[in-house]
Amino acid sequence: MGPTPEGNTHRRPARAHIGEADEIHMPNLGSWIRHVREDRGLTRQQAAVRTDISQAYIIKIESGYIPAREMIERFITSYGMNPMQARHTRELWEPPTSLPSVEELRERINTPSRIDALAHMDRIGMICVYTDPLWNVLSANESFYRTLPGLACAHNNVAVWLFSARKNCRPATKIALQWEQEARFHTAVLRGAFGLYRTSPRARELFDHLKRDRDFHRVWGSGSGIHVAYARQPNELTHLRDPATGEPYSISIDISDVADTHDIRVCQAFRQPHSGPLEPLRQ
Repeated sequence: MGPTPEGNTHRRPARAHIGEADEIHMPNLGSWIRHVREDRGLTRQQAAVRTDISQAYIIKIESGYIPAREMIERFITSYGMNPMQARHTRELWEPPTSLPSVEELRERINTPSRIDALAHMDRIGMICVYTDPLWNVLSANESFYRTLPGLACAHNNVAVWLFSARKNCRPATKIALQWEQEARFHTAVLRGAFGLYRTSPRARELFDHLKRDRDFHRVWGSGSGIHVAYARQPNELTHLRDPATGEPYSISIDISDVADTHDIRVCQAFRQPHSGPLEPLRQ
């Protein structure tokens, strides 16, 4: 759940039959380099001057050719990519990474000591969840499940829960006071994960599921489709509503990789008094 300047936009959720011209795709190096160039307002001729790479070679790269690493570094520097965009670019240049099954990751994380730790965090009022890079919940405490009601109906996937729609209503908009902001953050994190695990059947299946949603389709392509995130910004707050009482509150979420693995993340948050914008409770 996370950053964008926009407020909570409650759009009518819908499954969209997207035209072929508007189709969105899993990340790949060529299209990513093109999207960043276009976001910078550069023609290929201007990009050739800036990068000292021939226009013909830029066309070749944007069409799918994988160049030498030195060329990738030129694009990163010349296009002024931020650290997260640079990381995403390098990951798209590298061979894709394999992603273990959810069952294997759950078995790896559900050790007796971690189960005890989750129970302890419940007792001290800390929200804690372990997820894979695609936002599948691997293990969590009761405080987390109380925060996101209905997660089981969304296949225990936070992104699916966020974009789920029932009877022209998104249940997540009753919980996330800044749904648009949360949608952008989770989509930006998924962009990085989809790039890293781009040949994983699990990643492709999730992308194909989400892209049928009109709002995911819109958010994925917003900002020229170049927003990437790997963690929350320091001191960034997420603003939620208690599903039991309707009272708003805020949380600061820390996201980090579990030691010795990049396949499992731990998200921890303390609930604190509300300090963000108020939105009317939607019925």
